[in-house]
Amino acid sequence: MEDTTPEIKRKFYEILMSRTEEERFLMCAEMYESAREIIVSEMPKDLTENDCKKYVYEKIHHETFPNEF
Repeated sequence: MEDTTPEIKRKFYEILMSRTEEERFLMCAEMYESAREIIVSEMPKDLTENDCKKYVYEKIHHETFPNEF
């Protein structure tokens, strides 16, 4: 769904880019951590520690956990 006008997109981009690189990085880190907390709160309670890590990885990255790890 695309319901954001080009003007609003441009304004949002200007606001975002007016922040420092550090502020933008911290925003991303906070959003990642919030998403992770939601995923952890919804995962089955009977998973092993390794299965928990795999579950979180797969939910965040939308791909199967790589066998190399």
